[in-house]
Amino acid sequence: MSSSTPSLEPAPPLAEEHGRRSRPIWAERAQLLVYALVVLAALVVVNRLVVLHDKSVDLTKNHLNSLSPESVQIVKQLRHPLRMIYFDRSNNFDQARTFLGRYARESNQVRLEYIDPDKQPLQARRYKVQTYGTLVLAYDGRTHNVSSLTESNVTNALVRLLKGAKKIAYFALGDGESSPKSTGRFGYSQVSQALVSDNYTVKTLVLAQSPHVPPDCSVLVIGGPTHPWLQPQVQAVANYLARGGRVMFLINFQARGPLVDYLRKSLGLKLTPDVIVDTSGVGRVFGASPLMPIAMHYNAHPITRPMRDVATLFPMARTVDTTPGGGSANATLSPLIETSPASYAITNLQGIASGQLDFNPATSRKGPLTLGVAGTMPATAPKPHHHQARFVVYGSPDFAANAYLGFSGNRDLFLNSMNWLVGQAKFITIRPKPPQNTPLNLPASSMRLVLWSVLAILPGVIVVAGVFVWWRRRRS
Repeated sequence: MSSSTPSLEPAPPLAEEHGRRSRPIWAERAQLLVYALVVLAALVVVNRLVVLHDKSVDLTKNHLNSLSPESVQIVKQLRHPLRMIYFDRSNNFDQARTFLGRYARESNQVRLEYIDPDKQPLQARRYKVQTYGTLVLAYDGRTHNVSSLTESNVTNALVRLLKGAKKIAYFALGDGESSPKSTGRFGYSQVSQALVSDNYTVKTLVLAQSPHVPPDCSVLVIGGPTHPWLQPQVQAVANYLARGGRVMFLINFQARGPLVDYLRKSLGLKLTPDVIVDTSGVGRVFGASPLMPIAMHYNAHPITRPMRDVATLFPMARTVDTTPGGGSANATLSPLIETSPASYAITNLQGIASGQLDFNPATSRKGPLTLGVAGTMPATAPKPHHHQARFVVYGSPDFAANAYLGFSGNRDLFLNSMNWLVGQAKFITIRPKPPQNTPLNLPASSMRLVLWSVLAILPGVIVVAGVFVWWRRRRS
């Protein structure tokens, strides 16, 4: 008899073991091939979804690698294919692809093309390309060439294509108004440049010499006259509005005479001879005085709809209100902007020069105070330009002056008002801001810490870690 103890492990079934051994090799390979095909099909589907839904996330502080909201809004308005044809040497195409791809991701109407003018000179001649790095935009039978590949230039060119025919903006002159050609602090040369970029043609008009508004005028700007207008000038504006005209009135706090009377009696506006003082202290953050109220409260209107949390500055502003129960019964008025509750209006205009800005309960008016009003009224002339006249009135002509146009939302407010006046509300938005340089400024102690961390601490940690690993291995 054997004294050995039998094993307790159960023996594998002979049929199962035989089945595993007898499984043909081609079946295993077929199964592996099926797995590979499934994985490949999944990768193809995922890749196709990525192509159809190309999304990216811009984590830079100022979103330098993505389009601004204005550019996105403009691209979304494309109703026909837009060809973006970039002419340059072939080795410069990669950078252009990165930039132009941002536009293509926002609309399937964008078609990107890259052409080397040295290899295809006939195409360069066709689109009148003279220099390398030129972008040609072709849309609905119209073309526009962009010589510098920046978002501002490309988007402005796209706006011109979408708007079609240029609008003509006339600036009234002859009575102390700010000129679109003046480059001084209180001139309107920067406004003029902004309008040209927005597909306007800028002209000037002296109503004292010829008291009528030209028929090609798309919008008339009256920029802060310092001398009273004569009645024929006011009548010319009244006739223009009766034909369905569009006017922007920028009235300073000292304005008097027939023009102010017309705004009150015919348009239903109340222009109190006062100056607004802002005591909220917000202006001091931006270096502004109390006589430069900063507004951030906007009422519901197409002009101000995109301007949430955007500040605007109104130097030497007067209140612009609707007259309760007065004015023209045909005009519909909409207040646009209000100052903060920590503001008031003073009527002692003589005391402003001497700094007498104290609140007087008997004569001063407590805020919030209205800074601007938009209005509409039906056209009454037999053959109006439009069926509806539009006008905007602001109590500070200097908010659009060269010295203050660059403040936060001032430029956007002016251009939005112009676009609403000419009936192009779809172009009302916040314009792209130029990239900001945000350097990291460290104190001397922090700089020394960074220096020693790079030269001593980090190398020391690596050396200690190496010695520790060597010691552990030696012991083992």
